Parts: sequence; structure tokens; C-alpha cells
Amino acid sequence: MNRLHYLFIPLLVVSCIGKHKSDAPKVTVKPTVGQSVELEADTLTMNLEKSIIGWVATEMRGAKRRTGTISFKDGLFLSQNGEIVGGKFIVDMETMDITDVPIHEKIARKNLLNHLKSDDFFNVTLYPISTLELTGIQKMKNNSLKISGNLTIREITKNIEFFAHQKGDNFKTIFTFNRLDWNIAYEGSWADKTLVDKDVELTIEIVME
Repeated sequence: MNRLHYLFIPLLVVSCIGKHKSDAPKVTVKPTVGQSVELEADTLTMNLEKSIIGWVATEMRGAKRRTGTISFKDGLFLSQNGEIVGGKFIVDMETMDITDVPIHEKIARKNLLNHLKSDDFFNVTLYPISTLELTGIQKMKNNSLKISGNLTIREITKNIEFFAHQKGDNFKTIFTFNRLDWNIAYEGSWADKTLVDKDVELTIEIVME
């Protein structure tokens, strides 16, 4: 390989870095918030068929993009006088799927899904569900909500703060979180540590019944 080729490879890598970098805001992570007070409120159940979580994970500082979905197992909002005051949502980690690998590439899909579901990442066998229990909701301008909630993944719970948008019975939010905060800690070899990025982007869409 001549000098030109040696120069071309790192230039190609550098040109790709940040190509798929997420613009979604990062959650604010805080210690778990206790919920000692039970709310007297109406229950609003979610439509499980229409509600979905989309995820994006990247490699090489955003140069390569992985995408997929996860489904809810159950969920509800608590309402007082027409205002959302709480809620809890349960995610079925077994439903994790990938959307960036074509359906016909069965072996590649199987290998990637098995890796994501293994102890390297989510350990779905041991931790089949993840939960988000809302601890605070503040109504902002333009149907925006400032939400805090206890997010539990792999039995590690931390309080996160993020913004969501409400339009009628539809709620949507998009944010990123650092997977290492919840021990989704696959780093592998030195090369893997360089390739697998820490931030995971979630787009959560909830439709109420």
C-alpha cells in the first residue's frame, strides 16, 4: 500500500465521524426519587398497538448508525382535573428488534439481536422488563411537558428529566442517555471501546385509549 492509500483511510474515517450524530437533547440524570405519597387520580391506559419506542445507537462517533424498536408491555397515565400528574410504563425487552438490517439477512439480524439481548448489553433473560415511573410533570408552553421519572434498566434505577410534547391523546419525546449509567456496559476490546458509542437515542411515542 502506497503513501496515498495510507493517508486516504484516516481521512475517510474522519470525514464520517459525526455524520449520524444525534441532535436529541441529553437527559439530566439524578438520584432516584422516592414516591411516598399515593395520588388519588383517574387512570388513563395506553394503546399498546399504537405506542412504540424507537432506538438509535451509533459506532465510531456517529459514523455508523444502528436503529430498532421496542414495544411496551403495559402503561398508564394518572390524571387529576384533566391534567397529567403521574404514570408508569413497562417495556418488554424481549420485543427488541432492529430496523437497519434487511429482513432477508436472517443470520446478520439474528447475530445482532442475540448480542444486544446478551449480558454484553441488556441481558434480556435476566432483566426482561424495563420501567419508567413518572415522579414529576410540569406543564410548559405550547403543549410541552417537563417530565421527571425513575428509569429502571437492568435493575439499576436513576431519575431522569426530559421534555415531551402532548397533542390530544398523543405524547412524544426524543432524548439520549448514556448507556453506561445503567450498566449497559459492553466495551469489548480496545477497538470496540473506540467503535461503540455511549449515547443511545430514544424516540418514545405513546397513544392513549
